[in-house]
Amino acid sequence: MIEKRHTTQDLADEGVKLSLDRTRLAKERTFAAWLRTALSSIAVGLAVVKLLPSIEPRWLLRIIGIIFVGAGSLIVIFAFQSYQITLRQLEQKGYKGLPTIYIYVLTTLFAIGALLGVVLILLD
Repeated sequence: MIEKRHTTQDLADEGVKLSLDRTRLAKERTFAAWLRTALSSIAVGLAVVKLLPSIEPRWLLRIIGIIFVGAGSLIVIFAFQSYQITLRQLEQKGYKGLPTIYIYVLTTLFAIGALLGVVLILLD
C-alpha cells in the first residue's frame, strides 16, 4: 500500500477547515444559550403575572411582565442577528454550513410565543 504524504499546504487547509467547523459549532452553542436566556426572561414575565395574583396594583405586575417578555423578544432578535453576522463571515471564507431554515423557524416560533405571552398578560 502506498502511503500518501501530506504537504504543508494540505495540513494547513485541513486546519482551516477544522477551525471553521469549531467556529460553526461555537456559533450554534451561543445561539442556543441566547435562546435559553430569552425563554427564561419570557417565563419570568409570565410567572410574575400568573403566580402573584394577590399583589396590587395589577397594572404594575402587567407592566413588569410585559417588560420581561419584551426583553426576551429582544434577546431572540439580537441572537438571530448575531447568528446571521457570524454565518455571513464564515460564508465569505468559503464555508457551507447547515441550512438556516431551522434558525428561521426557531426564531419565528419564539417570536410567536412571546407575542402570545404578551396577550396572556394583557388578558389577565
